[in-house]
Amino acid sequence: MSQLSSGTSNPAAAAVAVAVDDSRLANDILSRFEPDERDDLTIFDDPRAIIEQPGLVNAELVIISLPVMKMLAKFHMDALSEFCHRNKVVLLIRSQEFLDSIGFLEFVNGVIFQDATMDRLKDILTLASAGYSILPSAAVMDIVTDRLRCDSISRLTPLELSILDQIRLAKTNRAIARSLGLTEANVKTKVRAILKALKFQNRTEAAVFAARQNDTIRNTILRRTQEKAAQEHNIRQH
Repeated sequence: MSQLSSGTSNPAAAAVAVAVDDSRLANDILSRFEPDERDDLTIFDDPRAIIEQPGLVNAELVIISLPVMKMLAKFHMDALSEFCHRNKVVLLIRSQEFLDSIGFLEFVNGVIFQDATMDRLKDILTLASAGYSILPSAAVMDIVTDRLRCDSISRLTPLELSILDQIRLAKTNRAIARSLGLTEANVKTKVRAILKALKFQNRTEAAVFAARQNDTIRNTILRRTQEKAAQEHNIRQH
């Protein structure tokens, strides 16, 4: 652990602790504070210290970047959950990481978007410190996650898109297999691939998304089918 300030090196005096995996990001955070405010800022060289030595952290707020949060969750999930329960934590992410961050939002008091709200860093920290939840509203989360998933739909094959459209109707794998002329095992594999590609937590979440974005999915299926037909036509012409 290192105190990146010109004042006291006692971590117990810190008002804000920072656990990130990028020194440039750490320096960017540091630059957001006035010189006389940096005495209250502690940046950990090894982010694992906040879990392995929680006694070193006596800050009002802890900023954790998403890569660090994911690393801690992978190896220290129980300890991370306990740490977040006992401390006010603000998660630092990039906009394109929002889907990956959803599973961690229940652990934190707020979110700072590295590429959008860093200029409001101190305001967000002040509100979080006062006990306010600085998290996107449910409506905003739905809009953002749907937009990101729609951008990722191109990763799916026409068959996977058709299966996603069937999931919208709450059909079982067996029913989907009958509708599309596939084996149940094949459908099961494809469903897993869809959930992974679009970062759904479960099948119900996929069904809700497919219902909201039904027109987009169907239009994508139609476009991909037409593109495939055009390619096959060109091949036959040659």
